[in-house]
Amino acid sequence: MRRAVAVFLLLASASAVADQWIEVQPASRPITVTASGVVQSADSIRFGPPATRSWRLTITRIAREGAMVKEGDILAQFDSSSRDDDVREARAGLNAKRSELESLLEVQAQEIEERKVTLADAASRADKAQRKANVDASLYAGLEYQKLVEERDIAVLLLDREQERSNLEERVRQAKVAELEADIVRLQAELEGAERDLAAFTILAPRPGLVIVGTDQAGQKLGANDQTNPGITVVELANPNELIVKAEVPEYAATKIAVGQSAALVIDAAGGTPIDGEVIEVGSIVRRQSQFSQAMVRDVTVTLPEEQIVNLRPGMTVKLTIEVDRRDAALAVPENAIQYRDGKPGVRVRGDGWRDVTLGRESAGLFIVDAGLEPGERIAVE
Repeated sequence: MRRAVAVFLLLASASAVADQWIEVQPASRPITVTASGVVQSADSIRFGPPATRSWRLTITRIAREGAMVKEGDILAQFDSSSRDDDVREARAGLNAKRSELESLLEVQAQEIEERKVTLADAASRADKAQRKANVDASLYAGLEYQKLVEERDIAVLLLDREQERSNLEERVRQAKVAELEADIVRLQAELEGAERDLAAFTILAPRPGLVIVGTDQAGQKLGANDQTNPGITVVELANPNELIVKAEVPEYAATKIAVGQSAALVIDAAGGTPIDGEVIEVGSIVRRQSQFSQAMVRDVTVTLPEEQIVNLRPGMTVKLTIEVDRRDAALAVPENAIQYRDGKPGVRVRGDGWRDVTLGRESAGLFIVDAGLEPGERIAVE
């Protein structure tokens, strides 16, 4: 019996030693909203796959996550074999038309020289016939002179016809050249379009920046040989000198958040020391948190101190505590003091045991107690 009593006293003593007791006192308490966020660049450019007839494109090359790139560096490349064929076909067609035009011009140059000879010969015959017909008619018999006049008229007529034929042939030549030149202009435009399409399969950095590789629908970082669909961000080029925090806040809590409210930020990857921020934007749209979650959220944007930005990188996770109100003379208890029985919250009060409490809003890591405790009472914390 004495041994059982001793064991009981020992356990009770150990429990008393293990328990820590804190005194609850009224104070002005901040009403806070907590959320998780991510460090992002306020100045970033997102790039997706190029427009194409294919629904899916294969990534053949992609920049390294977190790399600093210069203007003109390759961010991503896609399989462009189909566009390569288009460029080759367009270039071959253009070269063929240019060769055809070159050959035509050579043939026409020869035709023009031949036409000049023919026209000169007709002009010479007409001039000769004209001179014969211009002699004194009395020197010739009437019939012979009439023959000279007729030969002159025929020579002049033939000269006029040769001139008309030359003009007609020139118009035909010009029409053929114009047709080929129009074909060349069209094919040149097709080639330039195909080359632009081909160039779109290589994404070049338009400015210096930090590379952030996109993710697939499963949330995995994209890499070479992965396939992408339209609308997916393949790579993002971020300005690392202009950083903000983007957070998703539950719809019910976001109604209390407004621009200008202060926020305490904890970034574990940067040492975990709280830093100050300020709410600069509250999204007006309520949306589903993700395709796998039914939770409704709103986006909140918070600034970062300029002196801290040099130590941060896009993608770092952030815990936010945003002060949305204050409550005077409020009692508050830490989360590790709250116990649940039958789904109801309560605390262990020194000298009174477990007691039901009514919890209110969160307050900077504590929970305000609306009912169930009196100022000065001591409660157990684990």
